[in-house]
Amino acid sequence: MTGLAIYLVFWGVFVVSFITVFRVLQAIQIERIFKKYRLFEINAAYLIISILVSYLLAKFLIDIIELFPLK
Repeated sequence: MTGLAIYLVFWGVFVVSFITVFRVLQAIQIERIFKKYRLFEINAAYLIISILVSYLLAKFLIDIIELFPLK
C-alpha cells in the first residue's frame, strides 16, 4: 500500500474505533470506580482509554495489512 492509503486507513479506523470505544466505556459505566463528583477525572479516563485503545486497534490493523501485501 502507498503511504497515503495507509494514512487514510489508520485515521479511518482510529476515528471509528474511538467512537465505538467511547460508547462502550459509557455503557459499562466506569464512573462507578471513581469517587463521586470527580467529573474531570472521569472524562479524562474516558478520553485516555479511548485514545489508547483506538490507536492500538488502528496500528494492529495496519500491521496486519502490511503482513499480507497485495503484490
